[in-house]
Formats: sequence, C-alpha cells, structure tokens
Amino acid sequence: MLHELFLLLSGNPSPLLTPHGLLQSFPLVSPSERALLNNFSILGHLHISLRHACSSITTLHSSTIARAVASGIETHHLQRFRSRILTVEASILARETGIVDGYDIVSLAKVMSGFDGWERILRYLHDLVESMSPGCGNFESVQKQGGQQMSGADIINRLRNDIYTGYPTLEVVSVHLLDIAETAWLREISTWVLYGRLPSSSTYGSNSASMDFFITEVEGDEVQNPGGEEEIGVLKEYTINKRLLPSFVTSQTAASILFIANEASSAAAVASPEMTLLPVHLKFLQSLKSPLSPQKLTNSIAAIRLSLSRHTLQTLLPAERIMETIHVLREFFFLGRGEFALNLIEQSSERVRNRWRRPGAMKAPLSGVIIKEGEVSTILTRTWGVLSSLQGEEVIDERLDTARDLLYLSLYKPPPASTTPSKTRGENFREVLVGVPISLNFHLSWPLELFLQTPDLEEYDEIFSYLISVRKTQSRLQSLWQGRRNPPPQDNVSKEDRARRKTLFRSREAKERKIWATASVAIFFLETLVSYWQGEVMESAFKTLIEVVAPQKSNTDPSIAENENEDGGNTRQEPNQQQKQQQDPESLMLAHHEYLTTIKHNLFMSDIVFAPLIKKLLQECDVMAGGIERLRQRYAIQDLEIEGVNFVGDEGEARGEVLQRCKDVVQLLKQLMGRLHRIDEEREEGAKVDRLLMRMDLGNLEA
Repeated sequence: MLHELFLLLSGNPSPLLTPHGLLQSFPLVSPSERALLNNFSILGHLHISLRHACSSITTLHSSTIARAVASGIETHHLQRFRSRILTVEASILARETGIVDGYDIVSLAKVMSGFDGWERILRYLHDLVESMSPGCGNFESVQKQGGQQMSGADIINRLRNDIYTGYPTLEVVSVHLLDIAETAWLREISTWVLYGRLPSSSTYGSNSASMDFFITEVEGDEVQNPGGEEEIGVLKEYTINKRLLPSFVTSQTAASILFIANEASSAAAVASPEMTLLPVHLKFLQSLKSPLSPQKLTNSIAAIRLSLSRHTLQTLLPAERIMETIHVLREFFFLGRGEFALNLIEQSSERVRNRWRRPGAMKAPLSGVIIKEGEVSTILTRTWGVLSSLQGEEVIDERLDTARDLLYLSLYKPPPASTTPSKTRGENFREVLVGVPISLNFHLSWPLELFLQTPDLEEYDEIFSYLISVRKTQSRLQSLWQGRRNPPPQDNVSKEDRARRKTLFRSREAKERKIWATASVAIFFLETLVSYWQGEVMESAFKTLIEVVAPQKSNTDPSIAENENEDGGNTRQEPNQQQKQQQDPESLMLAHHEYLTTIKHNLFMSDIVFAPLIKKLLQECDVMAGGIERLRQRYAIQDLEIEGVNFVGDEGEARGEVLQRCKDVVQLLKQLMGRLHRIDEEREEGAKVDRLLMRMDLGNLEA
C-alpha cells in the first residue's frame, strides 16, 4: 500500500486512489485511515494535474510570461515537492523513530505530517495555472470552468495581489513566481527599449500575436532622408494597449517606453544606433528588483530616455532645427506673418470674387463651388511669388524659403475613422476660404517625427482654417470702404445737377447709415478678436514653448555675456553643457501638445457655443458684404444716367435685404458677446478673457 501511495504522490496514476479518494469497495480500512488516504489521493492528483497543466502551458500558451511561470512551477515548486517525497521515503527506509513505530509499523498520520502545508501550496498553484489557461488540468472541477487565457499583465497583477494572502508559505511561492514573471516582462522591455524591436509572434515560436506586450504596431508613413530625395522605407508607428499594462506601470511611464523605442527604431531606420549606449541602458534595467516599484521603474526609464536623447537624438534633431520649425508653424499656420494671410486671401478670392455680384449671391455663400486640386495648389504658389517679390533681390528670407519647401495647399481629405476620432468633432472652417474644404499641409519627414506627429499637424490645419476664415471676413469688410466714396462731379455739370447729386448722395448716406454702422461694428469686433488672439493668446503660448525648447537663451544674462566678450572669455558652450540645457524630445513633444491645447482652448475652438456662432457670423457678414457691393454697383450705374438700363427689383427692396442681414449680424454679435461674458465667468482666474472684454465696447448694438 505504501508503494502505491508514494507512486501516486510522485505523479503516477493509481487504480486504487482516484481523484475522489480511496475506492469505496476497498476492504479492511478504518474511517480514519480512509480519510488520511483520501488526503494523500488529493495531493497525488494535484501533482498529476499540475504537471499536465504546466506541460500544456509551456507548449501551447501564447504568453511568454505564462510559459515562464509554468516552467518555474514545474522546475522549482513541483521539484521541491518531489524532493520532499524522497525525503519522507528515505526516512521510512531508514526506520527513523519519528515515522516508524515498533514492529516496523508505519503510521499514515506521521507520513502525512511530512507533507504539512503542501496541500495549500498545490491547491494555490493549481488555481493559478487554471486561471492562466482554463481547462488545462484534469480535475472534474477544472473541466467545468472556461474562459480566455490570461495575459502576461493579468498574471503579474494576480501574483502581486497574492503576496498579501496572509499565509507565509503562499507568500514565498508568490514572490518567487512574481520574480519569474517580472523578469520575463523586463526581458521584453529590454528588447523594445534597447533595440527598438517589438516582441513578435516569431519570438514566441507560435503564429498567435503577443499577449504580453502593451505596445502594438500600426500602419506608418514612408521615411525619407533629410533631403527628401530618396525613399528609405516605411516608418513603423506604435500605440499603447492599456489592457496589457501591468498595474505598476503608470500611463506616463508607458508613454516614455513607447517614445524611447519608437524614436530609437526610427533613428535606426536612418542612422546606425550607438551600441556603446546599450550596456549603460542595460545597467539601468538590471538595477530593477522584484517586486518592481513604479517609482524605480519610472526613474530607470527616465534615465534611459535622457541618455538616449543626449547622445543620439539631439545629434539628429538639434534645438536650432526645432526652433526653425516652430517659427515656420507660428508664422504661417497661425498667421503670425500678416502679409502671408493678406496675400493668401487675395489670391484665393480671385476665383470667387465675382460670385458676390451675381443676382443669386444673397443665398448661402459657400454652396455649389467646384475647384480642382491644381487650382488650390496654384493659390499658394502665387502667394509665395508675391511674398518673394516683396522681399527684394538682396534680401534673403530663409524662413520663407523653408516654408515654401515644407508647406503646400490641397483639397481636404478626411482621415480614416480610426486615426483620431476626437479631433474630427467640432465646427469645420475649411471651406470658408475658397468655398470647398481645403487643407494647409506640412511635409513631415525625418527627423522631425521625433518632435511632430501627424495628429499635431491636423490640429495646426484646424487652427489655420479657423484663423484664416476670420481674417478673410475681416479683410472683405474693410475693403467695402474703398467703394463707399462717391465719384466727383464732372467739370461740365451745371450747378443744379451738382446740387441734385449732392442731395441724392446725402439721402443715400442717411438710408445706409445703419448698414455702415453694422459693418463698422463687425469690423471692430473681428479686429479686436484677432488682435487678442495674436497678442494675448498665441504670443504668450509661443514664448512659453520657446522657453522649453531653448531654456539657455531665456536664462542667459546679456550683461554677463557682454562682459565675457570684453574680457576675451570663451563664450562658446561646451557640448555637454548644451545637451543638459536642451530638453529631451519627449518633454518637448509634451510641451508642444500642451501648447496646441492651450491655443485651441483660448481661441474658443473647443467651445460648443462660440465656434458655431462665429462661423454663422462670418457667413452672414459675407452675405451682407455681397449685398453692399451690389448696392454700390447699382448706385454707380444709376449715376451714369444711361438710358435703357433697367434693374431687377426696386432699390428699396435691395437695401431692405441688406438691412435684414445687418439685423442678423447684430443679433449674432450680441450672442457672441454674451457667450464671451459667460466664458469669463466659467473659467478659472488664470484663463479669463477679461482683457478681451475690456477692449470691446459694443454698447451701441442696441441703437
């Protein structure tokens, strides 16, 4: 019987001791002995089930961490159990007094005492492997369970919780298995962080995707060299799967891990990686001990990020290149260069200017326009030509030349639904400039991907469309005053005709006073708004971004630098000093995202009330301007006193339509002012718009 018992404990099935215990038909066994034998049966079948489950997991499971944990259970904990079996068996053979009584009688109770605590350990291990891969055991209770396999992150999270079960023996087991799981996870992290390679299915030896790593690959763009002359390959892009994040990895740390390897792999696609940094970075990872601390992991990843930035990324993307790029974006996307906005509006209006003089122009201003791709790109090409002619032959504007190489205008193509769904919401201003949706694009090439991303450029395009729409309407309203002056009388006109014309002009001015007052108020509102946006919003945010990109320039005392030059001192900074002053690309990217978010917030683009109202105001102002232009053309033809010229409709009706549009414009201005006051009340102290409200004095809207 003892031989049968020890064979079962060693993992060999027994015809007598089943998973339910000793056979009921087995004779000559007391109830106490049957209970002890049932306990031995449970231990033996737990051992058998664990061996079968561990073998199944190490062979079939798609998670490296799960296979590592199962292998640790098999090679360490089950091996300890088998060693305990041999120890107890050796004690029986040696007839030790603690286990063998007189007349060589072996007590089952004393044999069971040699396995104290092992039933709890084996049950815990069996529950763990069953959770990792449901149904992998051969217990009846196991067969009733079902579900998905656990990912590596789920296994780590469970083991971190199991440390605090309250049983010292289970704590030792959990800590050991957690060490194995976190070591396997760190190996995947090291592959990603050090070499920029994603642990793929080929690494696991199976065709299924990885269940461990929280970073997955998505479709990317083609990579070009800095000159843009030769295509090198396809730049891979990656994203974070939060479901696969272990609990000790914060979202900030995950973003840093993604950034490090993403840029390292991008750098490797263009330049050879610096192998001298690998031992340094590996040392940071080897300093981490299980159980992993979130703070220590964050510090190690931050150290690797800074090391990579200072030794590799700053060589590819120096601060001067970043400064030049953000200045181009500021001047042309955010209309910091006023002549660019004015000439772009002038060139775009060439194709649509005559539409406002047609009889049906009082309808919706932006409907039924068909413009081709080539016509849209020609608008920007002509704008570049006008700007270049304004510079003169001897003046070289490097920033303008850079913008000509990087920017292009095209018809707007909506991005796929999976790209950035949150950025497709809100009011669309892209069709205001030429009547169809257009987009100002930026040629994004290596190494600017370290700093700029495609979603950032989409936000730049949204802000550009928003700003250029306001500037276009403002420019059109201002141009109305050029045609308001009455033509001077001819020399051969009699005094009676002069007096009659003077009376006619005064009568027209009296009837149009409300129209021109409304246009003046609308211009004042738009001018004040644009001035506030350029001076208070974008300039302030831009200075903050510049301080992050090049802190050494803002912290340098000019008097100290001047004294050093007079004393003949060395004013050049050491390379290491420059590297410490320049921020790492991830910090720059975060600061740039904050820069864009702040600008969009303070431009009221994200306000669900203000943005639709101002778009409607722009449309109504365009229709009102078109009506005023047609009215002035009517006056000019009437003043020529040409016989046989008839007009469609009465002059009073035409003026009445314009006055109705003026009422709509005034009503919209009131609503916008009310919304600005509401925004000022709702926002916190540092984000109020009281300076904008102080500039606006629209109390005469009621007049």
